[in-house]
Amino acid sequence: MSQEQVENYRRLHVLLNLIRGLYKALDSDWRKAASEVGLTPCQQHLLWILSFRNGSTLTELSEIGVWHVSTVMSMVERMEKNGLVTKVVDLNDARTKRIFVTEKGSRVRKETLKGEEHFRLLSLMNNMNEQEVKEGTKILQYLVSELLGERFIEFVNSSSEQILNKKEELALE
Repeated sequence: MSQEQVENYRRLHVLLNLIRGLYKALDSDWRKAASEVGLTPCQQHLLWILSFRNGSTLTELSEIGVWHVSTVMSMVERMEKNGLVTKVVDLNDARTKRIFVTEKGSRVRKETLKGEEHFRLLSLMNNMNEQEVKEGTKILQYLVSELLGERFIEFVNSSSEQILNKKEELALE
């Protein structure tokens, strides 16, 4: 094995473990915040996706949420029973179901904003300078774009713009 191959494996080892560690820490924070409003992290994430793309199909939700379609179907079924979402048959294609957030689901999603103190990453980013955050974000966007595609990045970018444009709606009442 060449020195270059060894170095590539070392880099991969470092990145995989750092990313996994970061994911585990974020997942733990997300679980705490979601559980306070009676949701799983996936359900909380689905409500947030729908707040930006209400009326999405199961396939669209699976692509954006990075879940298998069967996972989305099960999640939607449970959330529909709890009155958080509703399924509506698409007017143009009866085989397609569109998922909409209910009024209760919207209220619960807004409640999740109160869990902000659970997200340790937020306070860490607040301690970083703007350039460090931009550089880190640029690297993550490149990696995710290459691995998951531009459609995923388009959702991230468009939803972040919507957050800026709808800041009044994000305000806790």
